[in-house]
Amino acid sequence: MNKTFGAAADFALVKDDGTRTIIGYGMEPIAESDNATWFEIYFAKKQGKPSFEQVKAAIIADINERVKALIIGGFVWNGKSVWLSEENQMNFAQAVCPVTLKIGEQADGTPIYQEFATQEDVQAFTAACVAWKQQCLSAGWAEKDGMDWAPYEQALNPQPEPEPEPETKSTKKSKK
Repeated sequence: MNKTFGAAADFALVKDDGTRTIIGYGMEPIAESDNATWFEIYFAKKQGKPSFEQVKAAIIADINERVKALIIGGFVWNGKSVWLSEENQMNFAQAVCPVTLKIGEQADGTPIYQEFATQEDVQAFTAACVAWKQQCLSAGWAEKDGMDWAPYEQALNPQPEPEPEPETKSTKKSKK
């Protein structure tokens, strides 16, 4: 997956650059400009043209990965970045006071610790963690539910043009 910035007119659901098939989704126009951001997924040509099912599965997997990354690295509590890995989520939920928890790290690797004096403080913290996770999951569900798959299916599985009916005596007479 690649987040792309460019002219909105350059966005395409399906395009071919000669070496790969590029699938675009999630275009968001940028206010007061002709630009937008969107996500791209790449399929190498040597794998052949992807099927609609492959594209749909790749987009859903991509959305799931972005949601997971947001859950893990996007939560800020009391001005502190909190690393919500699955292991940390379990550890936070089982904490008994008084306790000091390593909730994350600064960009330089310095640990971020939080002391909790009461069980109520831990419960408030874990409730905020759960609310963040639910907010991220809900946004991911809404994105997947909001996908219009029909244009992808049409682009990847084009229907052949119907052949014209051969002229018969009855169709010749009706044209006169």
